[in-house]
Amino acid sequence: MALLAVSAAGVAQAQPQGMQARIEATVEGYGNLAPRGTDKPIRLTLRTAAEGMRADFHFDTGSSDVYLLKRNDEPRAWWISVQGRYMIPANDASGPYWYDVQRPCDNVQGRCTPAQGQFIAGRLAKGVNYDHARHGPDGTTRGTLWIDSETGLLLAYRGTHGSRQDSRSFRASRVDYEPLDAAAFAKPTTLHVPKGMTD
Repeated sequence: MALLAVSAAGVAQAQPQGMQARIEATVEGYGNLAPRGTDKPIRLTLRTAAEGMRADFHFDTGSSDVYLLKRNDEPRAWWISVQGRYMIPANDASGPYWYDVQRPCDNVQGRCTPAQGQFIAGRLAKGVNYDHARHGPDGTTRGTLWIDSETGLLLAYRGTHGSRQDSRSFRASRVDYEPLDAAAFAKPTTLHVPKGMTD
């Protein structure tokens, strides 16, 4: 399975202290949360906590166990497959997943205007149009995002990136604010890292 190349790091988050979330979502378009060579929507489970972020991908074939792990105490992310017995380092450009409810543009670092709100995954979502963003969701530079109006969690976005204006989107279908097992964010120690790709 070909994996995407990710290209940026260090995106500031506005995660409320102690807040943890599990999100069932669908992503579309080539981007940091989608593999190369697919033109179909991909379902994923995204978990975010103080330890970091983990995104597990659910393909129609059911044959892949690939997930993306970004620990907050490390500068890079990892593509991991236990079945394939490998882990590949990458500079994570996904997210940010938490925004300041009152000042979401501080996280995007671009030009912003209000957008119409929506009701997403059972949550009232605040809408924001953004342009020329340095840290738009999933590396997008222009689009619209929606955040939970109470917590600032990213619930959806639809945007474009690059000179070709490649489109990318993310939309939650379910959100649970619940304690998460810290083991889910532990980096495996027994998997193979390809030569030249070590820390």
